[in-house]
Amino acid sequence: MSSGKTSPVGATLRAHPTLWLMRLLWLAMPWSVGAAAADALVACSESSARILSAELWAAWAFVLTATLVRRPWALTVVRIATPASVGVAIGAVVAAAAWDADLAAPRAAAAIAGAAIATAVAMLPETGNSMVDGLSYGNERRMLLRTPFLLAVAPIPLVWAAVVAGIVAPAVLWAIEQWIWAVVVTVTGLAAAVLGFRSLHQLARRWVVFVPNGFVLHDRMATREPFLLRRADIASLGAAPADIDLAADDLVDISGNALGPVLLVALNGQVEVVPRTTGTAQVLSVSQVLFSPTRPGELLAEAARRRIPR
Repeated sequence: MSSGKTSPVGATLRAHPTLWLMRLLWLAMPWSVGAAAADALVACSESSARILSAELWAAWAFVLTATLVRRPWALTVVRIATPASVGVAIGAVVAAAAWDADLAAPRAAAAIAGAAIATAVAMLPETGNSMVDGLSYGNERRMLLRTPFLLAVAPIPLVWAAVVAGIVAPAVLWAIEQWIWAVVVTVTGLAAAVLGFRSLHQLARRWVVFVPNGFVLHDRMATREPFLLRRADIASLGAAPADIDLAADDLVDISGNALGPVLLVALNGQVEVVPRTTGTAQVLSVSQVLFSPTRPGELLAEAARRRIPR
């Protein structure tokens, strides 16, 4: 008897076209960013150039593997690595110019543009939804929620920078044979990278999960536990009105003030929600829930296919 779970091969083949594009763009990295980096490494010593080249190839292969694995952790890896590739491309161009390495302008432009386009595609909601939906089985479907506004303004870029620095700095120090600093920075940098990765990974685990009898709102940044909204209890699902009373006792807002449209689900009865607060956990009984998916139109279309009232 089939368990209803999707095989890894089947999940890969059913990936969204934007994810396939992401895979192709990353596959082409050795001919864009990699070529620029190789030209810049000419000025390094032979041993340092060999080590740095091996590290770059290892990083490329690891991220390529992540693009093929439709899982939340893989999405986190891809969304950390692709912006970092822009930094590598720019660094290679600057280093080549400073060290008079032979780096043609078209090759430099191709390196930066290729990394920037890969980053843009990696950040698309469709790419994110396709990767996290690989965790679904049966007739489930996962769709990501938008990043809370305050997190997107400063904490996320700073944590991302700490993760990248914690990985890159030790790699460079080992390559240039700064052994004492390499040991110190490896211990501190990798610890910071692990903690930062765990924090960023929470963003890839905030989603709506459509299940046979309704959908689950899974956002541990906003609530202490996921909660199910049963189709039989849903009175309506649609865009939140502009004049909605956010202070209403029967309403909970888990949108995080994210930029973009906010949806409102109204219930015939009530559902228990435990908001994540710094104080004592409080159970709320609410009949209205505000949330902000990355693709509200696609979510509403999926809800309609599952006969959830509009």
